[in-house]
Amino acid sequence: MKPNMLIGAFLLGVLAGCSAHPDPPPATLAELEKVTAAKTAHGAATFIFDNYGCKNCHTLASGGKFGYTTRGKQLKSSSEGCIALLTSVSRIVTLPEADRTAEHKEKLAHFNDFGCTACHRISFGAVGLTEVGAKLQTMHLACTDVQRVLN
Repeated sequence: MKPNMLIGAFLLGVLAGCSAHPDPPPATLAELEKVTAAKTAHGAATFIFDNYGCKNCHTLASGGKFGYTTRGKQLKSSSEGCIALLTSVSRIVTLPEADRTAEHKEKLAHFNDFGCTACHRISFGAVGLTEVGAKLQTMHLACTDVQRVLN
């Protein structure tokens, strides 16, 4: 291979590595069970915190206390924290689509963007749980449980 081609291949590899996105969290029950099988409750909670978007808004201080990242503080101040957003979305999905405001649609988009849909599913005018969310609930590792376990 010519030196210019080697350099080009090397740069392509570096650029691909820099633009690579982290692996998505387990999306199926089988994948979740595989990665949490040998973990303690604390280990599984740490895995969830690290992989399901929690750390995008929350910090984890010594002793397991939750804090907020800059983004988390902004979302909390605009009433889009985890529980507030879930509560809002639960009300919004009961409205006919024609009655949803731009703010409603933005909250629904954020619900997806923030990773909530990994565990929560919107269907038939209600918010339920995906298979993954249901399993995490039975493991006592639902959204608010992760903080409790890590404390």
